[in-house]
Amino acid sequence: MKVLISLLITFFTCACGGPLTIKDKKFKASNACDGEGEIEFFMQNGELVAKARSNLQTYMKKIGLFSAWCHGIKQIWKSKATYAGYTFDSSIDEPLQFKVDRNKGYCYLKGKGTVTTPVGKVIKLP
Repeated sequence: MKVLISLLITFFTCACGGPLTIKDKKFKASNACDGEGEIEFFMQNGELVAKARSNLQTYMKKIGLFSAWCHGIKQIWKSKATYAGYTFDSSIDEPLQFKVDRNKGYCYLKGKGTVTTPVGKVIKLP
């Protein structure tokens, strides 16, 4: 039942018909786990840091290490940070938020800022 509720929440909160869905394989949800909760990404000393919020839970389908890319995890980009050639530049007051979705891709949920693609295309959100 918990899995069904999680899937329904994912369906309604991650329509992926919005202004941005990233389908790059580097943003693909892991087949090894499902999850609930949030992870913050930010730059510290020139390195990308992922910090789990206290409500983060993952459900491993097979033995493996923790992944920030578990299906269902919400990711919050603080300030300006780069991953896999994409630069996320978030508003301080309303940071960019995405959800990892195994079937649909990396789905924009809310927040203000820009995402610059590896080829230099700048996408303003919302």
